[in-house]
Amino acid sequence: MRDGLDARRLRVVDVGGITTRVFEAGGGPALLLVHGGDFGSLYSLDAWSLNLEQLAQRFRVIAFDKLGQGRTANPENDEAYSYERLLRHALAVADAVLTEPAHIVGHSMGALLAESIALAHPALVRTLVLVDSNTAAPDDARFPRGAFYRDLERRLGNSPPTRQTVRLEPELQSGSPTHVTDDFVDRLLAIARSDTYVDAHARMERLRYTHWFPSLDAERERVLATTAAHGLPAPVLVVWGARDPSAPLPLAFGLFEHIVRSTRGCELHVLGDAGHYSFREEPRAFERAVGAFCLER
Repeated sequence: MRDGLDARRLRVVDVGGITTRVFEAGGGPALLLVHGGDFGSLYSLDAWSLNLEQLAQRFRVIAFDKLGQGRTANPENDEAYSYERLLRHALAVADAVLTEPAHIVGHSMGALLAESIALAHPALVRTLVLVDSNTAAPDDARFPRGAFYRDLERRLGNSPPTRQTVRLEPELQSGSPTHVTDDFVDRLLAIARSDTYVDAHARMERLRYTHWFPSLDAERERVLATTAAHGLPAPVLVVWGARDPSAPLPLAFGLFEHIVRSTRGCELHVLGDAGHYSFREEPRAFERAVGAFCLER
C-alpha cells in the first residue's frame, strides 16, 4: 500500500510566530483537513496520507499540523497549553491558507476544533465533516470520555518510543491494522523522537489537568450549548467507523441527533468495517462520502 507524503506539497508557514507545517495539493473547492489528538500526541497531518492524492483530484486539499503536534512548533509557554491558544492558531492558519470558504473536515478532537472554527467565523465554512469524535459528541455515561487513552497510557508506561509503541494506538483503534503501514510508522516514530514532541509530551504530563482539560471542557460545553440553541452555520456530515473503540458508534447517533435538531442539511454515514481511523481504514468509501456531500453543496 502506497502511504507517503509528497514532499513537494509540504511547506512551513510562519503563523503569528509559530512555524506551522502545511500540505497543499489539487484544485477546485477548498477542503481543509483538521487532524485529531492534543498537544504532545502523535496525531498530525500524516494521518491523512492515504486520502490526500484522491481528494486532490476533486478539491484544493489543505492539511496542517495543529499547534504542538506533528512538525508545528509548540505553544510559547505553559499558559498557552490551552484550547483558546489552539483555536487562535487554527484560525490564523485558516486566514493564511484559505482564499475562499472551505469544506472543513475534522477528525476526533479535530472535529470539535472544526466546529469552533465554524462558530468563530461562519463565513469561512461551506460544510463541516465530523469524523469519529468522542470529544464533539454529547456525553454518554456508557462511554466515558478518555477511557481508551487512559488505558493506553497505562499499557505504554514511560518507555522510550519504538516502532512497536507508536503503532499500538492506531492498531488498537482499528477494525483492521492493514492501514498501519511501515511508512506511516516511520513517520510516527520520527515525530515521537523529535525535540518538539518530547517537550510537548512532558509539559502535558504537568499541565493536562491544570490547563488543557479545563479549557477544553469549557469550549466543548460552549459548542454543545450553542449548537443546541442556534445550530451550526453550515450543513454537517457525520462520518463514523462502526468498530470505533474510543468513540463507539452510539456516540455518532447522539452527535447527529444533537446537531440535526437545529442545523439543516445534515447527513450521517457509517463505515461498517472501520474503527477510529475510518478515513484510513476505508479510504475510498470515506472519500466518496465526503466528495458527494461537499460537492453537492
